[in-house]
Order: sequence, then structure tokens, then C-alpha cells
Amino acid sequence: MSEQTKLIKELLDYVEEYEKEGKQGGIKAFSIFLRGKVMEPEAPREPEKTFDQQDFRNFKTYPEVEFSTLLTGLYRFAKHYLKKAFTQTAFKTIDEFGFLATLLRDHSLLKNELINEHLLEMSSGSEIIKRLVKNGLIYEYPDEHDRRAKRVSLTVKGQREVFMAFNDMHKVSEIIIGDLKKHELMEALAIFNKLTFFHQHIHQRDKHTDIETLHEKYVNHGA
Repeated sequence: MSEQTKLIKELLDYVEEYEKEGKQGGIKAFSIFLRGKVMEPEAPREPEKTFDQQDFRNFKTYPEVEFSTLLTGLYRFAKHYLKKAFTQTAFKTIDEFGFLATLLRDHSLLKNELINEHLLEMSSGSEIIKRLVKNGLIYEYPDEHDRRAKRVSLTVKGQREVFMAFNDMHKVSEIIIGDLKKHELMEALAIFNKLTFFHQHIHQRDKHTDIETLHEKYVNHGA
């Protein structure tokens, strides 16, 4: 058996394992899975500390709790910088900017497609669309295949506002990554991509499932 054939066979074994775990997401998601299997062999597992809610003062002794706390804090820092970036724009939130940037890329989307793209509840997403329409940044029109459905696209003003915001948004991105070295940034991206695909899988399959069932299915069962 040639080296190329061995490599293909080994790769197919990983593809089979990937499918058995019920994972989805295309080549990027598979590459993250493969990286975890090949480049990051499991270290010997240390006994995990059992969670005790009475030990709330020592939350840093639970890495999963500290991770969630730090992630929430980073999001709040990001919101603070974004607020500064939006002072000269016709929109005021990252969700509004996200809607506009998505329409700049895709040109036209059904309203529910745009809302789902940003993982928002339909009511919250509809309010954002109303504000953007009111401010003259997007416009609605009937879908040619289903006249009951509404599509949205950018207005000329909306396009102008998005392009005007790009430079400041890039500055915010550079501030957010702080003093991370290039290799640290790439490692962080690998971790966040892995987490994103994990949660996209839950969102697509178990969006309305209660927290106890989610924990049992994706944490206990996957441990």
C-alpha cells in the first residue's frame, strides 16, 4: 500500500469518526475537528473538581466558570468600543451594523433569513429591521416567488453608512485583540471557531431544548 493510499485511508477513518459524532459544518468544521485529533493529543486528565454552588467566592477554581465570566467581560469591553465607533453613524448597535454588512455582502435576503443569520429571536430582529427602514438604511419589497414574504436590501444611504464605518470597525477589532502576538491570535481563532461550530450544531438541532437536556446530551454524554 502506497503512502498516499495509507494517508487517504487514515483520512477516511477520521471522516467516518466525524460523521459518527454527528458533526456538520463543511470543510472548515472538519479541519478544526481534524486538528484536535492530530495536532492536540489529549493530555492525561486530572480529576475534575465537583461544582459546589456554596463555593461561589472561589469561582476561578472552576475553569469553565472563569472562561464564561471572562468571555462575557470581553463582550462588554467590545460593546464599549463599538459605542464609540458608532457615534458618527446612522446606526447605534452591533446588530444594526451586522444586518447592514450582511446585506452589503448578500445584496438581498428574506427578512427571516437575515434575522436567522444573526441568531436573533424573530421579534428582536424585526425591531432592528423596522429601525433600519425608518432611518432610510434599508428598504422592504415583496419576494417575487412568494408575494406574502418580504425581502430587504440596502438603500444608497445604507451602503454609504456601512462603508463609512469600516475603518472605525477595523480599529475596534485591533483594540479588542489587544497585545496578542500573531501566534496567540491564531490559537485563539482556532479555539473560538471550534466553539462556534459546537454551538451552531446545537442551535440548528436543539434550539428550543431545555438546559437540562442540553447539558446531558452535549456535556455529560460527550464527556
